[in-house]
Amino acid sequence: MTLKFKASDVSDGGMHTFEVGDQKVLVTRDGEDFHAFDALCPHAGADLGGGVRCGSRIVCPWHHATFHAGNGSLIEPPALEGLKQYRVKRDGESLSVDLDDEIKPQPPKPSHEDHHTVIIGGGASGFMAAQTLRHGGYAGKIIMLTAENRAPYDRTALSKAYLSGKKPADKLALGGPDWAKENKIDLREGVKVTKLDRDAHEVHLDGDTLGFDAVIVATGATPNTLSIPGAELDGQYQLRSFRDAEKLKEAAQGKNIVVIGSSFIGLEAASSLVEGAKSVTVIGKDAEIMSRALTPKVGRAIRKLHEDKGVKFHLDAEVAAIEGPQKAEAVRLKSGETVKADLVLLGIGVKPNSDLLSDLANEKGAVPVDAHLLVAPNVYAVGDIALAPTVLGEMRVEHWRVALQEGMAAAQSILESSDLEKMDQRVPFFWTQQYGKSLRYVGHAESLDDTHLWGNPDELKFIEFAFKDARAVAASGMGMDKDLAAFEELLRLGRAPGAADIRKGEFSLVERLKG
Repeated sequence: MTLKFKASDVSDGGMHTFEVGDQKVLVTRDGEDFHAFDALCPHAGADLGGGVRCGSRIVCPWHHATFHAGNGSLIEPPALEGLKQYRVKRDGESLSVDLDDEIKPQPPKPSHEDHHTVIIGGGASGFMAAQTLRHGGYAGKIIMLTAENRAPYDRTALSKAYLSGKKPADKLALGGPDWAKENKIDLREGVKVTKLDRDAHEVHLDGDTLGFDAVIVATGATPNTLSIPGAELDGQYQLRSFRDAEKLKEAAQGKNIVVIGSSFIGLEAASSLVEGAKSVTVIGKDAEIMSRALTPKVGRAIRKLHEDKGVKFHLDAEVAAIEGPQKAEAVRLKSGETVKADLVLLGIGVKPNSDLLSDLANEKGAVPVDAHLLVAPNVYAVGDIALAPTVLGEMRVEHWRVALQEGMAAAQSILESSDLEKMDQRVPFFWTQQYGKSLRYVGHAESLDDTHLWGNPDELKFIEFAFKDARAVAASGMGMDKDLAAFEELLRLGRAPGAADIRKGEFSLVERLKG
């Protein structure tokens, strides 16, 4: 198939999606240079033409994966690869793109042939580090050690598509089922690392020792547990690993489910399980759901999505005990009220697995790193354990996209890549999906004492801004994807609008980005 268009169809410095049969092609323009790509984001299939263009960056409207407007290469996850590119031919003002004429990217020059990198952890950060090393031409040895008996997989799908039955287990693998073999990764599953000797450049396992030139510690986090009467009873579940999700999915059908915790993981699980459950009740200690990220007005609108599906809530409530002779049968609140529970799901946060770097961690278990993710010479800490710099300052973020960013940045640092975008140049972002509706959150706010709302949360079309020192530092939103993508770029550039400007009334963040 061939796409034909006029030069005037694409604005200078802009982009446009064209339909060719059942395919979509994205064309970018910079002066007289035109480039053509697959228009659908390889992460989740969003039309990139509905996103924003900022200089050489194409930002996906859904999950903010970012690609180079000239060659389609990946700049920011959660996409794991760049865009397929096609050759553009020009005859005067007429241009054409033959979809059989693909431009294959030039493989990078091999480097680090005698180098050895050990990656401790098979989650998002570890996967992205290995992927970036290989895609960047790293020709040395890569060993990945994971405690799970499973290759790296999409953990974000566990509480969403996997629990709801929309994505089977064999579709969860990151990079595909043969990723490790195809990328020459020595993946060792079910492995426990007992010690990291930074001075000797050694990783100690049960019965084995590995040397390294660089080591990436990506050990993730462990779910918190309750310290109350009945905490030892059977019938209580967590949701962190595939095995957790598998056991929960098998046990939940037709049951009275109580979710303890009213933040993202618990609510995603509630939305995924309610259809097949006898009942779902969420217990939260705060006065409204997701209170660390959303004001009560927005939280109420999201809660209504759940209540309309039959989920019940006990908020501003504390759990006093889990009751039952051998397994959980009820949850008793401090108010004295009891909630019937055949199954209890704990969604009460996590703690970083920083034992291998405990001497460098702070009192909360977070490991301070620099903008290259270095914690010591040739030692990198990434993902849930890392206290890393961002454009908004130093923070430890437990979200998928940030974990991928950190793995990518650490690998680019090892490669000494010209594409290196350090962590202090990156913006935190996460999303949650409940009942097919996506809430997206850009930036980071320590408090919600100073906020302003555009739009109407009850109509699920809004952006809520949070301010610090009279500047916008975070925004959550639904139904205004393009503006939210533009807001991330404004934050990255240090051009986020001020509180006074935002309070004057709604304006286009996309146009502000162009200005």
